[in-house]
Amino acid sequence: MLKTQGTTLGQPKAALSAARRVRVKAMGRRLQTRASANGYINEQGQLLHVVEAQQFDRATLSKVFEVTREMEAVRPGSEGSKLLDGRLMSTLFYEPSTRTRLSFESAMQKLGGAVLSTESAGEYSSAAKGESLEDTIRTVEGYSDVVVLRHFFSGSAAKAAAVAGCPIINAGDGPGQHPTQALLDTYTIQRELGSIDGKRIALVFDTATMLSLCFVGFVAMEYSVLHWSG
Repeated sequence: MLKTQGTTLGQPKAALSAARRVRVKAMGRRLQTRASANGYINEQGQLLHVVEAQQFDRATLSKVFEVTREMEAVRPGSEGSKLLDGRLMSTLFYEPSTRTRLSFESAMQKLGGAVLSTESAGEYSSAAKGESLEDTIRTVEGYSDVVVLRHFFSGSAAKAAAVAGCPIINAGDGPGQHPTQALLDTYTIQRELGSIDGKRIALVFDTATMLSLCFVGFVAMEYSVLHWSG
């Protein structure tokens, strides 16, 4: 067999797919360890921040998806609609994203919470006067129980989490991460197909605009996917 650019010519396609799964899963494990070390997850396995798709192992995903199922059943006027009464979420968006911002805000309000919102924060906040992201986070957390951050620079959510005294949720940081989108897509696959284990999954996307689908792969690698194509 010949090797070229890391690929063995003549190796069966199934073997290549299995080798790819092993490499990606190993990478995911390393990144999960990094997430724990960075303080995104505490020693009890509780989420402190949502910064990277790779911080979610299968046990954590199961817990998140179980709560998601419960939240789907919440109706106006029910006990569940008061779960976040008295809590305040700030949506700090340096980059426009109508669907992402409104999905967070509607979910918060449906559960009884309140919202402080800013879109195009880079233009209409103190950032326009030179304030750093870290200083903005230190200020906004004083008004908030949780901050949802959308930014155009990769790594911005990690910077915010490093200085924040409240949970930071990464709603997309440019070409970096979009973990909540990856969680939603993975949950939808599981809900619609009944399970992710044993399924064949193809990821078809434009790498310039749909990078979040890459992280669906990292999340779904926690399951026994029969075959990946992408």
